[in-house]
Amino acid sequence: MKVRGQLEETGSISPLIMGYFVIAMSFIFLVSNLASVYIARRDLINLTEGALSRAVQELDEIAYYYQVPIPDIFTGSHREVPINCSDAGKTFSQELALLASTHLDLYGQRFNQASGDIALKAFVCDGKSLSVTLQQVHQLPFKLRVFGITEFTNEIEVSMQTIYQ
Repeated sequence: MKVRGQLEETGSISPLIMGYFVIAMSFIFLVSNLASVYIARRDLINLTEGALSRAVQELDEIAYYYQVPIPDIFTGSHREVPINCSDAGKTFSQELALLASTHLDLYGQRFNQASGDIALKAFVCDGKSLSVTLQQVHQLPFKLRVFGITEFTNEIEVSMQTIYQ
């Protein structure tokens, strides 16, 4: 029975609920993908720092023990420990491969399963510091194939320097 002057409101809540559902799912999509990218980036940085800290320990014994006059290394109150660049490059590559193969992510899976292989973009050694640029493609957990959003490329730069007083 309908009273004169009243509007029928049956079904008017359905479009509102559907709109809120789309907004909520979009928010979940965005937050999940951002969290996944952030975790993958932190994992890559941690692996790189571990490998680089091992590589920076490669000592250039001739310059260190015999104090070959290298003005850039042995000046001022802070003296840098000279790094053997060729050995440091080999050690870095070996350590990165070893750490990436044994590292497990938060879900107990191997590090490189959800992510692509780690690509070395640059390795710079000047005898007193090391700098590395790495790149890795990370597959997003929620893909938007319609817009071509399926992966994210993490590119990081990490550097270390040896100093003693």
